[in-house]
Amino acid sequence: MKKNFEHNNKLLKILLRENIYFVIGLIIITPIYYYLKKGEQFVLDFLFVKIMSVIFLIYNLPNFIIYFNYYKENKNTKIKIDTKNNSIGIVKNGVSKQYEITEIKSSIYHLGIYYKNRIDNAMRWKMINSDLAYWDLEFNNGDRYYISNLIVDFLHDQPIVENTKYRFRMFQYINKSDSKEALTLKQELERQKEKSLTEKFVEKFKTKSETELNEILVNKSKYQKEAVKAVEIIMENKNVG
Repeated sequence: MKKNFEHNNKLLKILLRENIYFVIGLIIITPIYYYLKKGEQFVLDFLFVKIMSVIFLIYNLPNFIIYFNYYKENKNTKIKIDTKNNSIGIVKNGVSKQYEITEIKSSIYHLGIYYKNRIDNAMRWKMINSDLAYWDLEFNNGDRYYISNLIVDFLHDQPIVENTKYRFRMFQYINKSDSKEALTLKQELERQKEKSLTEKFVEKFKTKSETELNEILVNKSKYQKEAVKAVEIIMENKNVG
């Protein structure tokens, strides 16, 4: 399967559609709200236009910042993925390079926090910048690329790289110095389960005395790691308090 990625116009259409929905919502809701609160007919004036313009800019600010960040990083980048021949061709600033997929050292998808719902089903609201994401791709020779989904529509596709890892972020700005650990979906799911179990132990142990809690810490080998972690959290909170 060959894919020659240049620009992902589908993403721009989604962003445009979301803005249209937002504007239509304001047009419909505002006069009704004005009438119910003021008891009189809504009249469009300059102050109202200014207020709506500010709201619109604030609503889109994350998009503007991330989009500019992605454009700056990828404006002179093209990528060609050929899974049949197991190769990836990347052109950046006029320099063309060819790699084997097996030469990839690290593959990390940086996605919006909304997409973490697929792991923990937390029912997070989708934000206007949720569909913006980037791919941190590093090869064995040290070459590293930050490929946004402005040029690669990878968000809903099966990753071409086995064991691709994930970072879920509220603000998907390209951070080249980001050192926080990324995890596979399986690892992330296990961490979520561990966190949930730890929270249950915190609830269970919070009424115990310090003597009882210290007894668990002294004999930690006899307890589940989540139980020990819960005790450490409770003790830390007690010391802070």
